[in-house]
Amino acid sequence: MMKKLFALLLAAVMLLGAGATALAAEPEGAGYVISIANSSTTNSLTVDLLTWEGMKNGRLELTYPEELTLVSAHSTLDAENGITDLDASKPGTVHFAWAAYTAQKDGTPVLRLTFRGQHGKTYFWNVIDTETGWQSKSMLPFDYRFNDVLDENAWYYDAVYAAWDAGLMNGVGRDYFAPNATLDRATLATVLYREAGEPAAKGMASFTDIAEGQWYTDAVNWAAEQGVVNGYPDGTFRPEAPITRQEMATMLYRYWKLQGGKYAPKADVLANYQDRGEVADWALEAMSWTVQSGIIVGMTPTTLNPAGSATRAQVALVLVNYLKMN
Repeated sequence: MMKKLFALLLAAVMLLGAGATALAAEPEGAGYVISIANSSTTNSLTVDLLTWEGMKNGRLELTYPEELTLVSAHSTLDAENGITDLDASKPGTVHFAWAAYTAQKDGTPVLRLTFRGQHGKTYFWNVIDTETGWQSKSMLPFDYRFNDVLDENAWYYDAVYAAWDAGLMNGVGRDYFAPNATLDRATLATVLYREAGEPAAKGMASFTDIAEGQWYTDAVNWAAEQGVVNGYPDGTFRPEAPITRQEMATMLYRYWKLQGGKYAPKADVLANYQDRGEVADWALEAMSWTVQSGIIVGMTPTTLNPAGSATRAQVALVLVNYLKMN
């Protein structure tokens, strides 16, 4: 009963204006420790606010640039230890009030925020406790993930980071993406396998060059089982062979149909491309779909280069265009 009464009193104090008197005086010099962790798998920063020794309550106002995306905000103070009030409904601002039943130990987390920003950019945000006057202006640095994708004006910059953020494409090691390197057939099969949620295949594909235990084995087995990929007449899959643009279109088209997509072709959408005749019969419908859908654009306004190799940057752009369509 006493605990419930205490909780009601705390709630009343929290709902009063900024001039309200705290239930207990904060220790001299009270404030917060701000801990920032950069995610290694997504372009996000996780920010924790931790108390100093002896703190019992606070009323925080946080402001951040609106070009930052607040992915999540939640109190980390357990319900049995106190009460909280959090409002993050207005972009650029977070209001958070908390009150604990007992004085908190040094380093007790009370609030966690996750932000997503632009690679290579540093943002500034401000935190103030409106009851004590404590405040801090901190940097939120978003590191470049890839040392060879630094130029924001490069046509592939946004696509590479979007494909990475979506968990579809990784780097090639040592913090490099290799945007101009060709992509191989096994990698695209793996990308689509990830997009599908990495479901288990029922067995091994019949390809003579796909051995058990390779990094691409599960992906190729699944893709072959679902009809997303085919092999060559000699029974091989050729996992390390550079993928051509028409092979890329065909694999993506088959995957889209596997997800329930239905294509209603218009008039010959490839008619304006001078090398339309170089598109293989087995790839014609897929190439038409990708062009009609805006997923693939020509190498020039009049050429498709269907048998040419696709670079990693080109595949990243195609994948991002596909995700936008869906």
